[in-house]
Amino acid sequence: MTSTQQPQPLLPTRNDPASPLHYPAAQTCLLLMDFQNFIIEMCGPVGTAAVSQAKHMLDWAHKNDILVLHSIVDLGAPPASNSKRKDRLIALVDSLKKQPQAVAEHEDLAFNQHVTNDHIVLKTPGIISGLKARGAMELLAERGIKSLLICGLSTSGCVLRTVVPATDDGFVVSVIRDACADPKEGLHEVLMGEVLGSRAWVVGGEEFRREWEG
Repeated sequence: MTSTQQPQPLLPTRNDPASPLHYPAAQTCLLLMDFQNFIIEMCGPVGTAAVSQAKHMLDWAHKNDILVLHSIVDLGAPPASNSKRKDRLIALVDSLKKQPQAVAEHEDLAFNQHVTNDHIVLKTPGIISGLKARGAMELLAERGIKSLLICGLSTSGCVLRTVVPATDDGFVVSVIRDACADPKEGLHEVLMGEVLGSRAWVVGGEEFRREWEG
């Protein structure tokens, strides 16, 4: 008779304040960043795969009554007048305004006004970090959030730019590895393996959910 070997845990135990498992649902937030159709298309097949994994995380968050922030680019707002990329951003915004479906959040992940814990926060064009979306930090503070679960496109953009300041601000941060992607081949793996892991817990969505439920 053989016994089934249990997977080794990837996260510290619930007794450790550095672990996302230490914090209850009420102190946890799932941050879905930039899952707009034009960004998914830029990422190609890896972007589509990340959407699928982010959908699993969204369903799990809804089931556990976890706060969800949908952070997306607000194409109705002008970029900052002193932005180095202002002219390029204005041209991009003008082009995308003619393609409403392109700027919409993917239908599988779209903000749902009928779900109490779903919130949408908007970023001015040129702003990368999800924490810099209007009202994001205020809502996190109001709800007493201590632990952030990060899913987003792209890894070298909003994910990296959110993880670093979030850890500086004292959040426990978990990056859901397979719910992120990058259009530049190989860059996602390098960032996950060599950069983000020094600041945050980098773990697959299935593994995270299994350890949370365990």
